Amino acid sequence: MRRALNRLRRDERGVSLAELIVAMSVSILVLTMAGAFFLSVSRASSTTSGVDANTRVASTAMREMQRMFRVASNNPVASGVDTQYAFQYASATSVRFFAYINLNSAVDVQPVEVQFTLDSATGTITETKWNGTATDATKSYYDFPRAATATLANAPTSSVKLATSVVPSTLFTFADAGGNPLTPGATGLSAADLQAVRSVTATLTVGERDSTKPAAANNVTLTSTVGMPNLQFGS
Repeated sequence: MRRALNRLRRDERGVSLAELIVAMSVSILVLTMAGAFFLSVSRASSTTSGVDANTRVASTAMREMQRMFRVASNNPVASGVDTQYAFQYASATSVRFFAYINLNSAVDVQPVEVQFTLDSATGTITETKWNGTATDATKSYYDFPRAATATLANAPTSSVKLATSVVPSTLFTFADAGGNPLTPGATGLSAADLQAVRSVTATLTVGERDSTKPAAANNVTLTSTVGMPNLQFGS
C-alpha cells in the first residue's frame, strides 16, 4: 500500500513538472510573437514618420522651385541690343535665371535673378537671389550681375537653404519648345541651348543618402516638369 502511494505521488510530481514546462514554452512563444509584432509596428511607425518628414522637405523645396521657374523671363534692356535671355547658366545640379514675380505688395512686378544649386557633398539645395538695379528713372529696366560660369562673384541679396538630406542625383533636366532634351556639357548648357530652354524638369529625392542603409526605404522622390509661359513666344 505504501509503495503504491509513493508511486502515485511521484506520478503527480511528474505531471506537474510537465505542465510547468508546457506553460513556460507557451509563454515564451506568446512573448516572442508579441515582441515580433511590437518590433514590426515600431518599424512601420518609424518608416511612416520618416516618409512624412521627407515628403514635407521635398514638397517645400519643389513648390519654391516651381514658383520661380514659372515666372522665368528674359530681362529687357533699353538698348534692345544686348538681349539678356532668361537662363544664364544651367547644369544637372545648378540653374540660374531671371524671374519677374510679385515679391512685394508695394510694387507690381519685382525682377530678381535666382539660382538653385544642389551641393552633392552636403546634400543641400540652396536658393540664392540677386535684386536688380534699375537703369532708368521709370524703373522699366534692370541690370543684374551676369556670368557664364556656375557662380557669381557678386554678393547675393539673399541665400536660403530649401532642403537638406538630398540624395545626390541629376536635379535638373531641360527641354526646348518641342520637348527635345537639351543636354548640359561639362560647363553647362551652351549659349544657344540656354536661349532655347522652355521647360525644366526637377527630380528631387530626400532621405538617407547611403542607399545601402535600411533607412533608405524612407526616401521620397518628387518629379515636376514646369513650363515657362513668359518664354513661349521668345526667340
